[in-house]
Amino acid sequence: MIYLTNDDLKADSIQRYIDESTADYTDAIDKAEEKAISLAKTYLSGRYDVATIFDEDSPVIDGLLVDILVKITLHKIFGRNAARRLPTDIKEEYDWAVATLEKINSGKLTIQLPKATDESGNTKSTSMFGSNRNDNYFI
Repeated sequence: MIYLTNDDLKADSIQRYIDESTADYTDAIDKAEEKAISLAKTYLSGRYDVATIFDEDSPVIDGLLVDILVKITLHKIFGRNAARRLPTDIKEEYDWAVATLEKINSGKLTIQLPKATDESGNTKSTSMFGSNRNDNYFI
């Protein structure tokens, strides 16, 4: 695994459930984590330096991001079961994780991770635009 540890997964699930869901494919956990990281990169790439955050040798660990990735990874792992029916709590946690990524993407929620920079090393900022037009001269 690149970003998560087995202890991170066991904090939200039971090892036996993880083992049963991945017994037929040894790389299932790694592939599920890769997909979760890919989803997170999509949401984080506009504001944060995802190459630094998810560096295989020395990733930048953030507790909230770990929690988000755990929820998404477990959703993908347990989705491999024969019946393909997930418990509602797993689905709700997945929905929470994606909604939190959306909040981070929109800037409503900030996390302590390296910001995205341009070629000069300056922090990228989102452009703001608007209108100063006020026909009624009211504030």
